[in-house]
Amino acid sequence: MKLALIGMGVMGSNLAQNFADKGFEIHIYNRTSEKTIQVYEENKDRPYGKNLIPVTGELKDLVKKVGKGIYFIMIQAGQPTISVAENLFSLVEKGSVVVDLANSRFQGTMMLEKKAAELGINFFGVGVSGGEEGARYGPSIMVGGATPEAYDNYLKEALEKVAAVAAGKPCVAYLGNHGAGHFVKMVHNGIEYADMQLIAEAYDLMSSSMEAQEIADVFESWNKGKLDSFLIQITSEVLRQSDPRTKGQLVDKILDRAMMKGTGTWTIESSLGIDGVVAIPSIYAAVASRAVSSQKKERVKLSKLIKLKKTGQPIDTKSLGDALYIAKISCYAQGFELIKKGYAQFGFGRPDMSEIAKIWRAGCIIRAKFLDEISESYSEDQISLLVPFERQIYTGFKQLRKVCSLGIETNTPLLTFDSSRNYILLKTAEKLPANLIQGQRDYFGAHTYERTDKKGNYHLNWHSDRKEESR
Repeated sequence: MKLALIGMGVMGSNLAQNFADKGFEIHIYNRTSEKTIQVYEENKDRPYGKNLIPVTGELKDLVKKVGKGIYFIMIQAGQPTISVAENLFSLVEKGSVVVDLANSRFQGTMMLEKKAAELGINFFGVGVSGGEEGARYGPSIMVGGATPEAYDNYLKEALEKVAAVAAGKPCVAYLGNHGAGHFVKMVHNGIEYADMQLIAEAYDLMSSSMEAQEIADVFESWNKGKLDSFLIQITSEVLRQSDPRTKGQLVDKILDRAMMKGTGTWTIESSLGIDGVVAIPSIYAAVASRAVSSQKKERVKLSKLIKLKKTGQPIDTKSLGDALYIAKISCYAQGFELIKKGYAQFGFGRPDMSEIAKIWRAGCIIRAKFLDEISESYSEDQISLLVPFERQIYTGFKQLRKVCSLGIETNTPLLTFDSSRNYILLKTAEKLPANLIQGQRDYFGAHTYERTDKKGNYHLNWHSDRKEESR
């Protein structure tokens, strides 16, 4: 089947070059023909240029050239992607393959997959992580939709060639039906939010008594040990970058206002929509921290009215690194629990958590050394990802507690560190104060309660003198 890639933005152009570089002929198309021609002209003289086939005109002209083929869509997620997919459904032959590579909401993917199946079209929702460099040289690829047989027949060979490689294996897998691929990519991004916020909070603690270059040295040393990861690596590089306009460091000139594209919020919404709710407090904290950071004017005004200044204090960077490691484990545990319960809720099939960890080992933004440990130790009957890291939690929790205490002492907001610590405490607590909450609920709303010594649900007549209990 012939290949086509729709959308010649940075990601689409880079992925098209990746396909071409791996020996696949690929038809490239953009809504505006000028962009298609530009991408072709920029790459036609490269060794793989002969594999790029530009197609201009309308979408129907692309379908005439490609026929019963494989159509990759990499344009803005949401309505633009939905519109192009539905347009393709009306144009392509039965048996064709349509692949959504955007950062789409998994609910929209499920809707499109249902429509496509009714028309005899194989539709896949595919999460792609790794940014523009990943798209060009090898991303982590999370495939969902259609059937595993359709994946093996039409996509597996091509996607394995363009994916990143870890331990000799391509970082791509079919993860389940319907919207499984985009669901896993969404949770990946939620973990990414938390991981980035933890790193930012660690930087914040150090910045009170250290210069950016010194902090860069710390991150560089961390990246040589158990914290080895893409985000730790690039943090060192960002901190070391000099400002092209001044003599200082660029990071000190970047405005402290972080933006969001929505995937973190979607992750939270999904966790709240699952039966019983899945607690992901570190991701909540990371999204909340970005939201507050965006309110720069309000923060400046409040800082002048309520003067809670940060106080600098030297910090043991080894202890901070140990604390960061335990906090990261907590974040991944939350994300993995959400994936496991999301699969059951949304009918994606049986999740292979070990496989998910494996395809995140290279190409994606949250790639990290300890994903090897996760993939090797995860088992289906495991109640939590905290279990295989029991020893590390025992030895490192003291450092996490110390770091959170230092945040209190120095007026440094460590919302994600605190949330990660409290998640571990909550998940490992034999007894929680929820008994009091249930008593309160029964008092004002007759919501009943369960007893520790008898089975069943009970209600106390709180407002009578006799305080009778009924089952």
